Amino acid sequence: RIKNKQTKEKVMLVRMFNFWYFFWLVISAGATVGLYFLLRNRSEKTKKIVLGSLLFLALLVHFLKLLIPPYSINETARLRDSWFINICGANIFFFPFLFLTKNKYIKDYMFYIGLLGGGLALLYPTEALNKTIENPYVLEVVRFYFHHLTLFAVPLLMVLLGLHRPSYKRVLSCPIG
Repeated sequence: RIKNKQTKEKVMLVRMFNFWYFFWLVISAGATVGLYFLLRNRSEKTKKIVLGSLLFLALLVHFLKLLIPPYSINETARLRDSWFINICGANIFFFPFLFLTKNKYIKDYMFYIGLLGGGLALLYPTEALNKTIENPYVLEVVRFYFHHLTLFAVPLLMVLLGLHRPSYKRVLSCPIG
C-alpha cells in the first residue's frame, strides 16, 4: 500500500508479484474454472452462446473504454488506443467473428494465439503495472484484465468443453501476426 499525497488515503498499486498481481491472477483462474464447471453439463448451444457473448462483450468494452479515463481525458490516447494496435487488441476485434465460423484452422488460431497472448498478458500485465487502483483508473485495470482473461479463457474453454479439437498438425498454418 502507498499513501496518496493529495488525500492522505491509502491506495493500491499493481506491481509484479504483489497482492494485486496475485489477486487478479486468482480472479482470472477462478473465473475460468467457474465457467468450466458452470458450462460442462450444458448443451453445445448454451456453451456457444455463453462463450460468444463473452467475446462480443469484450468487443463492446473495447469501445466503451473511450468513455473512461485516461482515454476520455487524453485525446492522443483516445485516438491511438481506439484502434487495434497490438495482437491482443486485434484479437478482441476478430475473435467474436472467428468464433462463429466452423473453420478448424481459424479455431486453432484462436486457441494457440489466445492462450499465448492472453496468458502472457495475465502473467506479465504491462498495461496494468504501476497503476493505482483508485478512481478513475480502476476501470482501466478491470478492463485490461477482462480483455486478456477473455482472450485466454474462451479459447481454452472452447477446447475443454468439446467445441473444438485443436490439431498440432495445423499449428504451422496459424498466422502469428
